[in-house]
Amino acid sequence: MSDFSKYTDYKTILSVNALIWCNRKVLLLKRAKTKKVDPGVYSGVGGKVEPHESFYDALLREIKEETGLTEFESIKPYSITQHPYPPTDSEWVNVYFNVIVNKQVKIPPSEDGNFGWIDPKDVNSLPMVADLKEYIDILTKDPKAFIFGFFDNDKSGKLINKVVKVL
Repeated sequence: MSDFSKYTDYKTILSVNALIWCNRKVLLLKRAKTKKVDPGVYSGVGGKVEPHESFYDALLREIKEETGLTEFESIKPYSITQHPYPPTDSEWVNVYFNVIVNKQVKIPPSEDGNFGWIDPKDVNSLPMVADLKEYIDILTKDPKAFIFGFFDNDKSGKLINKVVKVL
């Protein structure tokens, strides 16, 4: 009989993240300096999937909670990314989505940080989580790309291995 303990004792956190696009600009959150994860850097909109919640429902909930947006032209997944054993000693599995809206609305600042519509060509000059910066570059060149990402970190949070496969 197989030993399933390596699977059942394994800590996995599921999360969703959206790049919200309108008129060739992407809505990014500059995370508050008080945030525990990635303080002061730019990210998409998203968060953890709650127990018994689907990825899709989590995505809609996170977008509404963070931005107030509830109407979308389209929602399509563009990546599944793993972050094994970052400083939290858990593996994060992120499902990323491209979300298209028809109007660039101003999102008021919140405890999460400040939102802004950013031209993708300006992303390289921003402090940003490594995978998202790379993904925006890929998607700008090929909006239909699907990305498998693997970003492995040591216990201190330093990146030790990265694999990005674009289909």
